[in-house]
Amino acid sequence: MKFTSSALAITALLATSSGTALAQASAQTNFIGPAIGLTVTAVQTKVDYESTVPSINGQSTQANDSDAALTASYGFAMSQNWVGTVGFSYGLKTSDAGSVTYTAGGTQTFTTKFKDHIVLSFAPGYRVSSSVLVYGKLAYHQVKSDYTDTATTSGSTNHTGTGMGLGVAFAIDPKLELRAEYESVAYSGEKAQLTTGKPKQNGLTFGLLYKF
Repeated sequence: MKFTSSALAITALLATSSGTALAQASAQTNFIGPAIGLTVTAVQTKVDYESTVPSINGQSTQANDSDAALTASYGFAMSQNWVGTVGFSYGLKTSDAGSVTYTAGGTQTFTTKFKDHIVLSFAPGYRVSSSVLVYGKLAYHQVKSDYTDTATTSGSTNHTGTGMGLGVAFAIDPKLELRAEYESVAYSGEKAQLTTGKPKQNGLTFGLLYKF
C-alpha cells in the first residue's frame, strides 16, 4: 500500500511538472512565428509647402482621417524575453492630406490625397509577461500623393519616409494577437508644378492578427 501511494504521488508530481513545463513552453511561443491581419489607424497628416507662388509659400495644411492596411509579420526570439518582429503592410484606402487655397488669376485650390501606402518595419520588443510584449518600431514608408490643382492640372508624387513608434502586443489567444501602437513619420519633400510639399504623419493604430 505504501509503495502504491508513493507511486501515485510521484506520478502526480511528474504530471504537474510536465504540465507546467508545457505551459511555459507554450507561453514562450507567443509573439513568435508568422502572422497576418488587418490594422486600422487614426492618422493626422500635416504638409508644409514651399513654392515660387507667393500665396502658397510657407503655408501648412493639417487633415485628420483614417487608414486601413493589410499586415503581415514574422516574430523571432532574440533571447528568452526579447522578440524581434519584421513586418510589411499595404494601405487599403485613400486618406485626406489637406488642401491649400491660393491666388493665381483668382482663388485656386491645391488638394492632396494619400494612397498605396507601403510600410516595411522592424520592431524589437520585450516580453513583460507571457502574453504581453512592449516594443519599439523603426519603419520605412512609401506613399503615393495624388494632387489636384485648379489652376493647372492633376498629377502625383511619391514620398518616402522614416517612422518611429512605440507599441504593445497582447496574446489574447494562442492564434490571435492584438496590437496597439503610436508612430510618427517624416517624409521627403517632393515637387509638383511650382510647389514642394513635405508631409508628416502621426498615427494611432490598432491591429488584430492571426498567427499560423
